[in-house]
Amino acid sequence: MKATKIVVALAGNPNVGKSTIFNSLTGARQHIGNYPGVTVEKKTKILQFKGYQITVVDLPGTYSLSSYTEDERVTRDFIINEKPDVIINIIDSSNLERNLYLTTQLIEMEVPLVLAMNMIDIAERKGQILDCVKLSKLLGGPIVSTVGSKNIGTRNILETAVKMYEAKSEQKKVYIDYGEEILQETNILRKIIEKDRELIKKYPWRWLVINLLENDSSALDIVSKFSVSQEILRQKEKSRKHLRAHFGENPEIIITDRRYGFVSGACAESVDMPIEEKNDISDKIDRVVLNRFLGLPIFALIMYAIFKFTFTCSEPIVSYFERLFELLGVFATTYIPKGLLQSFVVDGVIGGVGSVLGFFPLILFMFFAISFFEDSGYMARAAFVMDKLMSKFGLHGKSFLPLIISTNGCAIPGLMATRTLESKKDRLVTMMVIPFMICGAKLPIFALFIGAFFPTKYGANIMLLMYALSFIVALTSAWVLKKFIFKGEATHFVMELPPYRVPSLKGLLLKMWERGWSYIKGAATITLLFSIIVWAAFTFPLNTKLEETYAGRVSKIAEPFLKPIGLDGRSGIALIAGLAAKEVVVSTFGTIYAVEEVDVEQPEALRSKMQRDPFWNPLKALVFLIFCLTYIPCIAAVVVFYRETGSQFKWVLFLIFWTTALAWVGSFILYKGGLLLGFGG
Repeated sequence: MKATKIVVALAGNPNVGKSTIFNSLTGARQHIGNYPGVTVEKKTKILQFKGYQITVVDLPGTYSLSSYTEDERVTRDFIINEKPDVIINIIDSSNLERNLYLTTQLIEMEVPLVLAMNMIDIAERKGQILDCVKLSKLLGGPIVSTVGSKNIGTRNILETAVKMYEAKSEQKKVYIDYGEEILQETNILRKIIEKDRELIKKYPWRWLVINLLENDSSALDIVSKFSVSQEILRQKEKSRKHLRAHFGENPEIIITDRRYGFVSGACAESVDMPIEEKNDISDKIDRVVLNRFLGLPIFALIMYAIFKFTFTCSEPIVSYFERLFELLGVFATTYIPKGLLQSFVVDGVIGGVGSVLGFFPLILFMFFAISFFEDSGYMARAAFVMDKLMSKFGLHGKSFLPLIISTNGCAIPGLMATRTLESKKDRLVTMMVIPFMICGAKLPIFALFIGAFFPTKYGANIMLLMYALSFIVALTSAWVLKKFIFKGEATHFVMELPPYRVPSLKGLLLKMWERGWSYIKGAATITLLFSIIVWAAFTFPLNTKLEETYAGRVSKIAEPFLKPIGLDGRSGIALIAGLAAKEVVVSTFGTIYAVEEVDVEQPEALRSKMQRDPFWNPLKALVFLIFCLTYIPCIAAVVVFYRETGSQFKWVLFLIFWTTALAWVGSFILYKGGLLLGFGG
């Protein structure tokens, strides 16, 4: 018998454990992509359960279903247009009043609703007593108590979702009381909507009229496509004018107040709080972590701990990976006859791709450590601490989001995240400094040079220095740009601080692997392609000296530009290749050294080859890292930058000039200063 197909969507505020529950329900092999036409990530997984084929969709975390942000639009449009069979509303049960505002909007959409009261253990520790039966009646949907981090109650979610699907016709409908005046206006609009059978059939009328009264742009777009659009829009203006005159305020403010009133009443009816609330442990920790004097030092210590953990724990595994690729090189050298094919496989493919993949364990350890602090609730505090600092340099409070996304992630989603900034000037300043962040693609470069030229015990110190420099360069650049080009005052914004939690090992491993696999998929193809291109450039024309190959000729052209900062033409080739993707810098060096060392019988790790090269020393390694830290971002990021600036080519030219100039000047100062202090040449 063929399984019945149903779609179950997870909706909820950010930081309520939605992704943890999604991972518990689906495991590690979910499909990740983008919603059509937008950049917001979506996750889906198909699973079999009790004769049903269930497609689970993880909707973006959002506080409401308005149309102010892309996350809100994506979530709302998916529910309205795709019409999932059941919505699982994930709720932080220790913060009910904040979470249930979204629930009121889901109720208005008349969707089959299951309420997952997550983090019930935290609510109980706070002394809260939740009457789930009463709250279920008030909200019109069954309640499931869960602790997502411990995989408690997640199976009950699927059980309840299936029951909800099977008993859809018996679902109790709940109506939010907006008062007599608003009710009268909604009924007037309803009568007009009912004139168009297609419109009334396709959209829930209560949700539509309430959003029209709120002057929601998406609701206006919806009705504009139907025959009664002009009549609806005229009546909408009349109704808004009437309500504004009656209440003395815009209707959206009144509607929001009534929703919160509904939430407050539901909580008063169903939640008992202790007479004297105990001091929450999160508040106690925050008194130290968010202290005006201790906040930044604690942030620095935690970043140092992340790097120490990453470099110390990954070193043995990185060595094994390097040895593995050495053995692959030996195998290929032994069994492939000498000639062009052997050179292609050993020097081009293994030498290039292997040099990048050798550092994959380090990437995984880094992602694991960062995920730990994200899931624990600390990273939101780090953003809060950095927000205070960034505003002093002219960056908008919301700029922390794109910068955090770009750090250890990718500059591209970071650039797209600047859409949350309302001011065009604030967006441009933030986009100009995002390339200075150490994205995941830059990590192999830092891992290579730090591992090759500095003792392991200093690895975390050097990495922390590089991260600190990235923020210093970004903040200083922002100050200069804001002072002389994009003048204007920066503002703070209110941010939510989730309670501290103990992350689950399963959740951490899933997040680590998801990010790691995404890195591999993104890096593998482009690294292989450019490794082959670099190999060909250093190989052809055949039977010529290395300096006479195509790459050798390019390196001669680049060398005068790089010599004043202590680098050579080979570095120029790697930096040029890095414009395709920053990890290609490492694969390029891998190919260069593989091609150069034609007399070496036994292939060895790239780090060892660079250590034996008399050209390199710790000072030049630092110079190269500083240049990589600040020079032009990858081509893909430049294209996105161009698009996000409204296709203004002048800002692309400025970005190229700004980043290149800073990279060269900073490297020059470091190199000449290092020589004066006697650190080699």
